[in-house]
Amino acid sequence: MKIFVSIFLAIACCLALPAGSPAEVVGRFVKVEGPVDLLRQGKLPVQAPKANDGVEPGDVIRTKIQGRAQVKFVDDSVLTIAPGTRVALEVYQYDASKGARKVALQVFRGMVQAAINQAFDTREPDFIMKTHTAILGVKAAKWYALLGPNATDVYNESGKMSVRNIFPEIPGEIILNVMEFSRIMTSLAPTAAMPFQRQDLAPLERMLHTGDGISMAPGGLGGPMPFAFLDQPGFQSLKTLATDPQSPFFRPPQLLPPAHISPREAGVREPRPHIIRRN
Repeated sequence: MKIFVSIFLAIACCLALPAGSPAEVVGRFVKVEGPVDLLRQGKLPVQAPKANDGVEPGDVIRTKIQGRAQVKFVDDSVLTIAPGTRVALEVYQYDASKGARKVALQVFRGMVQAAINQAFDTREPDFIMKTHTAILGVKAAKWYALLGPNATDVYNESGKMSVRNIFPEIPGEIILNVMEFSRIMTSLAPTAAMPFQRQDLAPLERMLHTGDGISMAPGGLGGPMPFAFLDQPGFQSLKTLATDPQSPFFRPPQLLPPAHISPREAGVREPRPHIIRRN
């Protein structure tokens, strides 16, 4: 509950801070590959950014299917944006002399990797990432966030973060430690923190560079890689949860007779043949 309050206090503080002058540069593109759009203050006209171009609070970055970008911020945090992704930089306040930071990002679709390298002595998380289903509160961590139609998957590679549903009325918050994963689905609390292995990051890195699979996952049972590791022995996968009547992911089996049983044996009424009488 304390962490829950801290996250929303952090968001409120971020939104209450002055946005600064329109020309306030808080980061720069270090990589731009393929078609990438930059909307200053989220407005037209669309610009095509280049390496070393500045990023300001209020800007929206949009990568196309073959596009990819990486931004390094003034506090040395790095955001890598996969193909097919849209991100808005809502607030970015940083004061090196005071060791203070207030950040709020919104990821609308796609996939990002974030590396927050500096941790400051604050009671509440000072780096907030929001998606359509989740809120992540971070002080220092490196993680992947992958968005699908109905869920956000969060893979925490290093550090620690708090995760909860975007809607405050939905209870439940978890802490992700090093090499732990959670899925936050629409109108549900996050799944319990689950461990994954170092080799499971390889598909995520591939998706981060190519965008392959982002349009398919997550949000449904039996998703593509990198979610195949959920079916490893000893891991309570979503497929397992789907067979548990006590699980929020329970899906009742279809009541169909086995193929080797005839409709008559299964109690299914067979249709009567239509007889045409001729006079």
